[in-house]
Amino acid sequence: MAMQAYQIIKQLEPLVGNVKAQAWMLRGNELLGGITPVTAIKEQRLPDVQRAARVVAIDRGRFNEPADTGARR
Repeated sequence: MAMQAYQIIKQLEPLVGNVKAQAWMLRGNELLGGITPVTAIKEQRLPDVQRAARVVAIDRGRFNEPADTGARR
């Protein structure tokens, strides 16, 4: 769990800085149903946390959503 949280923090650091990245992990997140990313990781929801972190990157203009190819999963 700690390694997963660390990796998310390292992904966010260049976008928001270390302090804000760590704070993001401890703050309730609406994309995670109001729980913290740390709690979501403990609940085995790492993919959800990664998606929520991606939103931060998108908001900062550092990550583009994949183009919709029309393919259905």
